[in-house]
Amino acid sequence: MHPLKIEIQELLARIEKLESKPRGGAVNMVQAARYLGLSEETLRREHARGKGPRRSRRGSRGWSYAYHDLDRWLLGRQTESAASRQPDRADSPDAA
Repeated sequence: MHPLKIEIQELLARIEKLESKPRGGAVNMVQAARYLGLSEETLRREHARGKGPRRSRRGSRGWSYAYHDLDRWLLGRQTESAASRQPDRADSPDAA
């Protein structure tokens, strides 16, 4: 088997194992951005727009993000994205 296919299968197995574990705890902003697949700057901008995931103050300068809040925020973004791709029924040719 091709080495790349083996590596992909190993990564998929790791992902499946991680997804099967219940997530608890919290992470800092750097870890949250990595978990969400965003840059830290993008995460900061989302918060500046009032659109970021729920967070809690950690000390005087940091933020703490719970995994369940990050998951909920990701799900909301996916739902918004899917809704924005749906054609408006009034614009469809069959609407008349």
